[in-house]
Amino acid sequence: MDVYLRWTNDPVTMRGNGRTELEDREALRTGLDVMLSGENRHVTIYDPARRDHGAGPLPVGTATLSIDRPVAAAEYLITLGEEGRGRGLAAPATRLVLDVGFEDEGLENVYLTVLEPNVAGIRAYKQAGFRLIGHRRRSALWAGRRVDEILMDAIPTSRTSGRGRQPVAT
Repeated sequence: MDVYLRWTNDPVTMRGNGRTELEDREALRTGLDVMLSGENRHVTIYDPARRDHGAGPLPVGTATLSIDRPVAAAEYLITLGEEGRGRGLAAPATRLVLDVGFEDEGLENVYLTVLEPNVAGIRAYKQAGFRLIGHRRRSALWAGRRVDEILMDAIPTSRTSGRGRQPVAT
């Protein structure tokens, strides 16, 4: 739980999610319970090139598909902790989760929102097969300033082939 709380309250994560206040342990527990319930698919992302004190691959983040089964669609959410950023893991982790969504869950659409200043995130999502579908103007905050949310989605035929380092997602 401590590592998830650290990732959630990391200043870069908070800025990327448009949050300005820290999340406490109880709120995080409630959020995780919701993510792990029902139809959702929640995975921990590991960096196979790095070891967690010799015990196995280092956990570096989480990803969730919040599934709406009747319409075979899901919202994609990802958090990479400081130890997972800048290592080329976001795009391949996203591709792996899209594979799970399309192949195992039978999804026809996966969508996300990302804040416009998050250029690295947008680039990783595009590399994973997401396409721009629109903007919500001035709908979020990035470090206290109004920014647009970028709307993106992927469908089974828009996937890209995997390249580069492959994280482990369980």
